[in-house]
Amino acid sequence: MNKPQAIISRLLLTLMLTASGLSTAYASEAHDEEHDHKKSETEQAEHSKTHSDEEENEDRHKHGENEHGANEHGDHEEGTTISAYFIQASGIKSEAAGPQTLVQIDTLFGVISPVQDQVFSLHASFPSMVKKVYVQVGDQVKKGQTLARLTNIQTLQSYTLKSPSAGEVTSRSVNTGDRVDAEEILVVSDLSKVWVDMSAFPENIERLNVGQRAKVYDLHDHKKSIGEISYIAPQMSGGHIARARAIIDNNEGHWRPGMHVKADIEIGNKPVALAVKINALQNMENKTVIFERDGNNFTVRAIEVGEKDDQWAEVVSGLESGAEYVSENSFLLKADILKSGASHDH
Repeated sequence: MNKPQAIISRLLLTLMLTASGLSTAYASEAHDEEHDHKKSETEQAEHSKTHSDEEENEDRHKHGENEHGANEHGDHEEGTTISAYFIQASGIKSEAAGPQTLVQIDTLFGVISPVQDQVFSLHASFPSMVKKVYVQVGDQVKKGQTLARLTNIQTLQSYTLKSPSAGEVTSRSVNTGDRVDAEEILVVSDLSKVWVDMSAFPENIERLNVGQRAKVYDLHDHKKSIGEISYIAPQMSGGHIARARAIIDNNEGHWRPGMHVKADIEIGNKPVALAVKINALQNMENKTVIFERDGNNFTVRAIEVGEKDDQWAEVVSGLESGAEYVSENSFLLKADILKSGASHDH
């Protein structure tokens, strides 16, 4: 190889090495830039995730506050939010709390008996033989209906006994062929009205007056009837008990003589500044509560209850006048809150 060719070969080799070095450098630089770019994207993603988690935790905390509630004093309040559809479908109703008049009652116990002047006893008019009895105990009869046919044993003339009133045959003491003189043969009782004979102690008697309204219930609370006090005994018995009596309608025949009953006697009225319906009251954590309503949001309010009647309960504290509360089907809200609490516990 001559000298010029050697020089040219060295120049070409130098150029090739230089080009290879530049290519490696460029590749390394590009790789570093790509690595730095990916690292930057990863850091941004991690930062974004951290920020998102912080926002989610904050939102969750706010939601928890909205769900369970916190009053302006920082006290914990339970509650729930229900859709308008569910409120309507489940029959949840609300109204404003306000003043009411409570009916004060005394509860007495007693027994049903027939009205005395509506019980009719039938006797033979002469010494007679019973030719035929046409009715049995329990039969319903009309006024003027023939009940029995008898024969006068002295004159041998037949005659009949007719019902003096519409009512029910409550006693029969003879059969066909019996001889009778003046004894009772049949009893017809008009039970369309009955007496409620009640036992009243001295503290009850002081509050009772003729004309007071009486709600009478059977002991199973299956039926009730409204009447009035018609009689209060003028003296106490040997057991320091006085008799009080009410009269009630019995057209359906539910109130049978001898049946034991209880009666709520309305002895007075008491105006109160604030009351809610009895059906609104629920018990949670050994506290009497109601559910205050704000749109679709319902908050548990522990209240102190005073006097009650069969419809209203006086509110001594825990609720402001005019506050809207759930008055019907409040037990559904209690169940929803207890269910939510149980799921949080798990």
